[in-house]
Amino acid sequence: MPTLLQKPLTAFAFGELYKSSQRARLRIFAENSPLEMKDHLKARGYRSSDGSDGRPKSWWIEVDEEALDNELGYLRSEIYRYPDADPPISRLTAFDRFRA
Repeated sequence: MPTLLQKPLTAFAFGELYKSSQRARLRIFAENSPLEMKDHLKARGYRSSDGSDGRPKSWWIEVDEEALDNELGYLRSEIYRYPDADPPISRLTAFDRFRA
């Protein structure tokens, strides 16, 4: 009888999970974004942080490294409306994201 790990779909799923754990994610903080833009940020998938957990008090989103330029372009053109805006960015590994 095959074990769970010998099944092709399970092996594929674990392989994808492993590959995903090897890639870093970037957390972008939309600090000091205008209050009237909160609905736009929320609709795009940003989450709100009240600052109580040590993160900046701001809206934030996690993206793959490949999506960084696109997200910064969105913030600069649609939210801040300032081409040189430089929001804080944290690089997160699987160890950072899932530590207790």
